[in-house]
Amino acid sequence: MIGGDVLLLGLDLTVEASDFGQATIYPENSTAHPDYSNPLIRDHTDYRKLKKIDIKNAPRMQRVIEMARRAIREKGLTAVFVPVVSSPLSVLGMMRSAEEVFKDCVLYPADVMAALETVTAVLIDYINALCDTGLIIIAPDMLFAAKSGIGKEIWEKIEGPFGREIADAIHRRKCLVAIHNCGDGPYFDSMMRFMKPEAISFARLPDDCKTRKELKKRYGDRVILIGNVETSILYRGTPHEVMEECKKVIDDLADGGGFILAPGCEYPPNANLLNAIIMVQAAQIYG
Repeated sequence: MIGGDVLLLGLDLTVEASDFGQATIYPENSTAHPDYSNPLIRDHTDYRKLKKIDIKNAPRMQRVIEMARRAIREKGLTAVFVPVVSSPLSVLGMMRSAEEVFKDCVLYPADVMAALETVTAVLIDYINALCDTGLIIIAPDMLFAAKSGIGKEIWEKIEGPFGREIADAIHRRKCLVAIHNCGDGPYFDSMMRFMKPEAISFARLPDDCKTRKELKKRYGDRVILIGNVETSILYRGTPHEVMEECKKVIDDLADGGGFILAPGCEYPPNANLLNAIIMVQAAQIYG
């Protein structure tokens, strides 16, 4: 109905944490979220108690795998499907709360990294199962590799090595790494050094760029850029405003190729789908 070339596959950000055993709330009219009154990881000593799970017995991850299998079977020759996989630190954030995980990265880094090792092993099993469906691109969501997450040096020490393991696992399957990071001031340089992605999907400018044109000049010949249409405009804007915003983004980022027009994050669940159609039209007119 909408058109376009690339479609994300996913349910919500609690998928992996739920399968580890995190109690999850499923509101009727909103997005699923952890029950933070009942965290799986209550203090830093619980990180080392986390056990590896078998993804064959992980119902929510299996549901995404089945979604991918059906998508490839039904539409695999007409569109590119990209599943979003939570980063190891994001999974811990769902089981502990991001604020507490950030503190623990500073106070108890060895405990955090022990849990990250366990989570990463499961995520690699999950990625391999997704690749088995015929997918050619995987999107690790490296949310905390940004100024709005944790400091760059801490990210490089704590999660960077596990990000490398995940990217290596994707590349071993001859698939492409398309990092998603909708944080404020994402660390493009660090993510590229550790994970060697083919593409980065982003909502905000990297920490070392002040404008989109500077971003294009600095990184445009090294990685495919995906984004960065404001989701607030998609949610509240008129079709004319969406068209104008898309034109500005295309003017700044599309020169010379290596750019995919897309929302900066997920398309707002309650937004008018007409604005999604307008995005596709903008790409056809100005791209």
